Amino acid sequence: MASTQSPFPIARSHRGLGAAVVLLLAVICVAQTPNATPAQATGVIRLRVRVKVGESTRGLSRKRFFLIKGTREQNKSLIDAIEQRTLTSRDCYYRQLGASEALIKWLNESDCESVYCREIQPEDIDGAGAVPEFKVAVAAGEKEFVSRDLARKWATVNLPANVRDGFYKQRQEELRVLLKQAEELSQAPVLSVMTDTKGTAYFTELLPGTYVVSNLVPGETGNRSISWNCEVQVKPGDLATEKPYLISNVQEKNVKCVGVEKPLPVCGPAANGGQ
Repeated sequence: MASTQSPFPIARSHRGLGAAVVLLLAVICVAQTPNATPAQATGVIRLRVRVKVGESTRGLSRKRFFLIKGTREQNKSLIDAIEQRTLTSRDCYYRQLGASEALIKWLNESDCESVYCREIQPEDIDGAGAVPEFKVAVAAGEKEFVSRDLARKWATVNLPANVRDGFYKQRQEELRVLLKQAEELSQAPVLSVMTDTKGTAYFTELLPGTYVVSNLVPGETGNRSISWNCEVQVKPGDLATEKPYLISNVQEKNVKCVGVEKPLPVCGPAANGGQ
């Protein structure tokens, strides 16, 4: 017996399949068209900062560096402002406050800009090298916290604000002024990174072009200040796995840029006690 099923559903199915094939081909053609815009190739700068003091060389850890769009010539007025700016050194700042030699030594040991840079240890309040400012703060804290150990851990809250982080805030204000000048001059955002414990940091997803690597506010190394303002080229495909962009305070093998060093001002002696 002949089938009574209509042939039209089969015809409709074939038409639907044909339409799907045509649509798929259209999508493939659009994807392969020469007018499609590829993603912009970017590069990476693997920054390595190394400083030499005396016979010792080390990576400069926990320091912030900035990447400014443009050449050194295009950023000349900014670089001149950085190198001509007179900054108060850490020693001078704390000596002007009448800080103790012990506190200044404690800050210098870890290159600290504030007392928050490392934890206050028991020997910092009771040992031979005890810091008078910390002892006073802990004694005040014991009245509130009862526990001497807890008072030590919260000692920073009982330090005067200018001792606690006044120097850090002063540097941040200097940085704010220079960042504003840099962005107005380059007409582009300024990127920033902080070095790790080995002095390494990465600027990533960079558009090809010329930049200036800078620390903006000169750092302190031994008894000298140092500022870096290095021109660097970024090419499409520059990878973090390539050789690092090495900067230092001395000219050595593989160093791409040597910083400008100046003697730090000499200040008077610190007080015997503290705030």
